[in-house]
Amino acid sequence: MDYDTIVNAAYEQGYIFQKHSEFDFDRLKCIPYEYRAGRSKENRESYNNAIIMADTETSKKLDGSGHNHVCAWTLSARAHRLNLFTVWGRSPETFVEFLYKMHSRLLGDKTVIYFHNLPYDWVFLRQFLFERFGTPDHQLNVKPHYPIFIEFANGLILKDSLILAQRSLEKWANDLNVSHKKATGKWDYNKIRSQRENFTPDELEYIEHDTLAGVECIDKLRIALNKKIYSMPYTATGIPREQTRKRGSQNRARDRFSRIVPEYDIQLMLECAFHGGYTHGNRHYINRTITEDDGGIIQCFDFASSYPYCMIAEKFPMERFHEYGSATIKDVLEMAENYACLFKLILVKPKLKNDFCQMPALQFSKCTNVINPVLDNGRILCAAYAEIYLTEQDLIVIDDQYDYEKGACLDVWVSRKDYLPDWFRDYVFECFRDKTMLKGGDPVLYALAKSKLNSLYGMCVQKPVKDDIEEDYKTGLYRMAGNDPEEEYNKYVNKRGSILPYQWGVWVTSFGFSHLFQFSKCIDGIWIYTDTDSCYGIGWNMEAVNEYNDNCKKKIIDAGYSCVEHNGREYWLGVAETDGDNDKYTEFRVQGAKRYCGRCLADGELHITVAGVPKKTGALCLKDNIENFQPGMIFDGKTTGKKTHTYYFNDVYTDADGNITGDSIDLSECDYLLDSVSVPDWEKLFMEEIEMQTY
Repeated sequence: MDYDTIVNAAYEQGYIFQKHSEFDFDRLKCIPYEYRAGRSKENRESYNNAIIMADTETSKKLDGSGHNHVCAWTLSARAHRLNLFTVWGRSPETFVEFLYKMHSRLLGDKTVIYFHNLPYDWVFLRQFLFERFGTPDHQLNVKPHYPIFIEFANGLILKDSLILAQRSLEKWANDLNVSHKKATGKWDYNKIRSQRENFTPDELEYIEHDTLAGVECIDKLRIALNKKIYSMPYTATGIPREQTRKRGSQNRARDRFSRIVPEYDIQLMLECAFHGGYTHGNRHYINRTITEDDGGIIQCFDFASSYPYCMIAEKFPMERFHEYGSATIKDVLEMAENYACLFKLILVKPKLKNDFCQMPALQFSKCTNVINPVLDNGRILCAAYAEIYLTEQDLIVIDDQYDYEKGACLDVWVSRKDYLPDWFRDYVFECFRDKTMLKGGDPVLYALAKSKLNSLYGMCVQKPVKDDIEEDYKTGLYRMAGNDPEEEYNKYVNKRGSILPYQWGVWVTSFGFSHLFQFSKCIDGIWIYTDTDSCYGIGWNMEAVNEYNDNCKKKIIDAGYSCVEHNGREYWLGVAETDGDNDKYTEFRVQGAKRYCGRCLADGELHITVAGVPKKTGALCLKDNIENFQPGMIFDGKTTGKKTHTYYFNDVYTDADGNITGDSIDLSECDYLLDSVSVPDWEKLFMEEIEMQTY
């Protein structure tokens, strides 16, 4: 049949939702196939041209063993921008058998099946898939128990859509405004179900909408990206990666990369120097409720696209690092304007210059050697000795904060600074402009623009040598492959697609770290809490804030860029912004990094951030009393919905209730005990003779 005939057949058939045993496989004739572009005729492979998503629902067992089984599954297919069908069943055996029949009748060599959270469904299905198709030929795991791509010898390919969407299916469907949303609330996850379950209309609607929403989301994204089934990226970072490589190839980016990519030993130093965002709470106000009586309203400022701003406005190492040798701290600071410096900092008896320095910068976990430190939630207040790899931007902050008896920079490597290449900065600014202009407009294009902008930094800082994680198909456990890291690094260096040097990402976070501490000087009162690109404080000096923002704008202009004008407003990269009463708090309480709570002035409600606890449901546990946010408080799993995973790997068996069962994951409610950072022994700050302990 020609393509028009196939499309007309799809329209004539219409959409159908039915049980797998009733499905007419002749309906698959309206799914065409296409050959993957760029492959030679001898080894060309054809892909069935349909968006397909599958999902399973699971149940606990009556015996309370913790083992679980599949009690329902659905599979939806979409082609020609039409939903074709959704089929459903109850057991993993019937699911795998349907996959086999469907793939056998489709005309293409390969069939892609998406799961929104493949790592979960994979555990329940793996043994049944092995029995029918053998063990996979290829599997890509980003970490243990997290496969994102699995391919079998017969051409069946399983992909994870969660890592591509970077959000729940419910949020993804709402963000993209697809026709079918998740039927939230129509499935009781606490109900014990068997594989003979008779589902209610609401329950059938729930399982149907799960996969229908998924295929509609993927198709919208595919159309926006102008992609084929076979060329869809695996992850959100993969979306801008292809465009970056395309633009780079047009601008000799590979040549530049080859000139400046460091040797393996320098790469290891760079990885030691790399750090994430700065997250910390003021130790003087831990476990204390801060109110307006402490000096005024608590207000938050956020940097607008902090890391993209760094990539456009700052200067980076733009030549191969060359050895400088040893240097004084003063030498490195004097070179900082024109040279990027990578080195090991040695400090003897470092100590904060002022005990009331609110946010110490020296990070204990990054030190390669430290003797007798006094710590504040992972940051060093004082020590007998410390060694740490840094950049010159990190040193600017640390030198401003600490006194020391002796200090030196060893194994110093330097590279002349300059702006990142115009083609790359242009792309960063284009993504910022698109995100700004599309806000409130087309939901698909806006989500795509936002994802691109957020991923550009991530591309720069991906480790050249990634952990090669393998699944043991017999046990279900994961192991690291024993590859030689230096050999793998050389493969990365020689790969044609490698065009973004890792050091650029290292300096992005260092610049972000430096900007945060520069901006903190706009607080005349209390710097309460900070997280990467945000500051919570009392007593903001608005004249200083405006001066900081003016300087950001000047650096953007000096770099050859400007603002984005949209709906009568100017949008600038890097400036510190605050959202009125939404960013003001009448009460605030901090227990440490990623553990804080505040009563928002806009709505009068308590809002929390606690790593591992859902924000909305977690706040309910406080019972509208901020004093409850203290060490020993329990965020109960029943209220928060927080779950813990327990894996069970065993042979396939049929339980006493007739449920065929393989490997499983038990999701059980999990309480979270709130703790606090330990309060340092302040007297140790001033002790000259202390027992030596090496870490």
